[in-house]
Amino acid sequence: MRASTPKAWVLRSPAAPERAQELAVQLGISHTYATLLANRGFRGSADVQDFLEPSLDRLLDAFTMRDMDRATARIWKAIDEREAILVYGDYDVDGITATTLLTSALMRLGGKVSYFIPDRIRDGYGFSARGVDVAKRRRTRLVITADCGITATQEVRLAKQHGIDVIVTDHHEPLGVLPDADAILNPKRRDCPYPFKELAGVGVVLKLVQGLEQHRPGSLPAGFVSHHLDLVALGTIADVVPLRGENRIFAKLGLERICNSEKPGIIALKEVAGLRAKRVESGHVAYILAPRINAAGRLGNAESGVRLLLATEPGEAMTIAESLEEDNTMRKKIDEATLEEALEQLQAMGPELPPAIVLWSDRWHPGVLGIVASRLMERYHRPTVLISSDHDEGKGSGRSIPGFDVCQALQECREHLIGFGGHSYAAGLTIRSEHLEGFREHLCRVVSERLTEDDYVPKLSIDGPLLLDECNEALVQFLDRLSPFGIGNTEPLFIAENIQIAGSPMVVSRNHLKLNVRQNGRELECIGFGMGHLAGPIQTEPGRVSIAFVPTINVWQNRARLQLKLRDVQIR
Repeated sequence: MRASTPKAWVLRSPAAPERAQELAVQLGISHTYATLLANRGFRGSADVQDFLEPSLDRLLDAFTMRDMDRATARIWKAIDEREAILVYGDYDVDGITATTLLTSALMRLGGKVSYFIPDRIRDGYGFSARGVDVAKRRRTRLVITADCGITATQEVRLAKQHGIDVIVTDHHEPLGVLPDADAILNPKRRDCPYPFKELAGVGVVLKLVQGLEQHRPGSLPAGFVSHHLDLVALGTIADVVPLRGENRIFAKLGLERICNSEKPGIIALKEVAGLRAKRVESGHVAYILAPRINAAGRLGNAESGVRLLLATEPGEAMTIAESLEEDNTMRKKIDEATLEEALEQLQAMGPELPPAIVLWSDRWHPGVLGIVASRLMERYHRPTVLISSDHDEGKGSGRSIPGFDVCQALQECREHLIGFGGHSYAAGLTIRSEHLEGFREHLCRVVSERLTEDDYVPKLSIDGPLLLDECNEALVQFLDRLSPFGIGNTEPLFIAENIQIAGSPMVVSRNHLKLNVRQNGRELECIGFGMGHLAGPIQTEPGRVSIAFVPTINVWQNRARLQLKLRDVQIR
């Protein structure tokens, strides 16, 4: 099997020493902590305090978003006149949480509201002609999209022909002419002055909820927004948007809300995922909670995710959560089989990796393509598109590396495609099967023109060297204040060089590397998730190694101990 692409360790550009010294004095922190902050771009204590202590008071005015006045006025008209409102969502976690939040708010405001989540395979992505049929059958006068609709020009026109008004809320990239909707809330509109452009779909919906309350102060109970930040954090973290600006406020405060959520659905979800008694962090959302919510949309009925999050009875919530757990178990099996087939295809293409990985099969389930594409992209660090195709048509998912906009690349390859949409890191597409080869050649050409050999090397951004003697609980607690981590706020990463291995490395659980390291008499335990393949090389090449790591506190059976979480190992 083809080996994964080795990582390059790149030290962050150090800030001027005087800036670190100023932060140390202003904040009363150690030079090590101050240097970490300075190297991450913080210029003064006010910047640091705003970052470390996010507050809802610092959210932007919802009415700076274009069309917010039109959207709120039309929705309040529908509520006042008891018009049927349909919330039309998307089948991923962002769309499901956005649908749940908007439905909850409209119900609380007295709206006559229902929701609809399309079927991934039958309906495809976004607001569809079938969605218009659903709206007609429900005698809907107003459709509000959640996390979709920005490219639905024909579908919006069709809805209008049937006397149905449409408000689009979305965060994906607009492509060409905007739909002729009654209002379009999307900070990525070129004519939108809203200063923060990186909201997830659920974040845009939250701004709409704020706008509705601003339009009629007191219409929502005090604390409504903070009460639903658990939903906003789930969607924001799951959609892998940059965790800075408003997204950081949503994620930081929302994770706290998830830990203490009173929603039966979230309690049940944590229960089946084994997180009921744990502090939920961004990694738990991305790799444990979100996949379970997504599983319904990948393999079954995505509306069960909304029903889970809207559930008011613990028994109902647990029944749905257990069903999602079963779907997720099945999804994992399909993932593994699809990945294995994709790796075999890639191996058969020869020893040299292509500029972009484009693979297809009539045996692949469309619901898992995004996950498997992400795994191939992470392993080989190049744009990846996987397509489930039959004799006539294929549906695919693409994932990309930092610095390459996959949605823009699809725009350049549009002559081969029936449709596409998404954002810079993730996109979906439909394609005629006879265009598959031409699409692969065209995308590879676009990628090779844009990227250099250096771009194909995955980079680990290192905050700096750290002695094992400097690793302690106080440092871990300080690093925790910088969380949650993700794009735009990566987890602090350190290196220790010329480390001795104490004893023999072991492979534990599901291919995890466990070993002890020693430096200047200090010995610490390390865990490398998914790095079990390194145990053999470390064992057969005894000597000194260098490690890239994050200091953490591991709690096991009510005992807490310092542990280094490995991100990479270099054997000298």
